[in-house]
Amino acid sequence: MKPAKPLESRHLGRALLAAAISAICVAFLVGCSYPYFSLLLHEGRLSSTPGTFNDAGPMTLMAFGLTTAMITLPVVAALTCAVAWPLFSLWLRRGYSGVAAYIGGGIIVAIAGAIAIGAAHVFASLLVNSDFGFALLLISIAGPVAGFVVWYVLQRSAHIAPGD
Repeated sequence: MKPAKPLESRHLGRALLAAAISAICVAFLVGCSYPYFSLLLHEGRLSSTPGTFNDAGPMTLMAFGLTTAMITLPVVAALTCAVAWPLFSLWLRRGYSGVAAYIGGGIIVAIAGAIAIGAAHVFASLLVNSDFGFALLLISIAGPVAGFVVWYVLQRSAHIAPGD
């Protein structure tokens, strides 16, 4: 059995781009469930009252998903440039190659994002309480997924021939 090749930093940009795209996709998918999450948070159950989102059609749910993804885009870009790039560069320099380290890195990036969102919520009243809870749910899912994607892309890139 051959030893694994070390992960290379020249593929980090590609891996972070894939991770950012995956975070946007997670935002879209989780955003499609926002009406149901909001109802559960406000009423503690899904309501059968007419006019609620229980009967939301696929186009309405897609609109919520697209809106969530568009709102998430600048946050993902900022976290990728300010936190993920330096963190995963450090991981590569130290020789970390295990999936747990990269999922942990995604969790660290998510915590940084949660702190920023929390500060915006507390100091600027940026979000109402249900939206704040939803933002924390979204970032807690997207962070580990993005960390896994970084690891996966770096692993796949290590197995590509040197000529790319």
